[in-house]
Amino acid sequence: MAFRIHDSVVRGEIDNRVKGLVRGKIWVHGRKEPVVLELKGNAWPDLAGCLLKFTNPSKPDPHPHLETLNPIQEGQIGDITASRKVRVFDIPLEEAYAMCKHGEKPPEHMANSVYLEWFSEQNGRVVVESADYQLDVSAPEWQLTAEENEERARQAAEGMSWFMQKLSQAIEQQEGGPKGSKA
Repeated sequence: MAFRIHDSVVRGEIDNRVKGLVRGKIWVHGRKEPVVLELKGNAWPDLAGCLLKFTNPSKPDPHPHLETLNPIQEGQIGDITASRKVRVFDIPLEEAYAMCKHGEKPPEHMANSVYLEWFSEQNGRVVVESADYQLDVSAPEWQLTAEENEERARQAAEGMSWFMQKLSQAIEQQEGGPKGSKA
């Protein structure tokens, strides 16, 4: 399970202008100071070498567990991009939901979404995803080679594997030990 904070985001910036390092600040509802990111790895090719600044044009919604989000997030990048394709309803969510309940297909279109995923010791997998944010992306200071992009993808997969292993260990501890063990 991911700690999804996109509704609580006010604004932020993600900086991958130094190869192999993603730094950032994300201002969230109810906090004076931003959450600081210090992550190993690189963004997808669309943001590699760039500074991304983003703003949530909607009124932020407080996440019920936002107080548990560590103010300093250190760890490994997952997928970081501003070009993830998502379906977006052309009508308000409540209307779209009502149409779906009646077996109707609400009007929709494909849009780019910002998708920021990282893995931290403090909070595990954290995700910010929105097709509504207003984005400002700088020109790239460098670009990933094909080999570096393959390495980026491998590192993101390793981050997910690490997270799943930690999640499995936590579940095992909660349930009283590894599956199949006898107490």
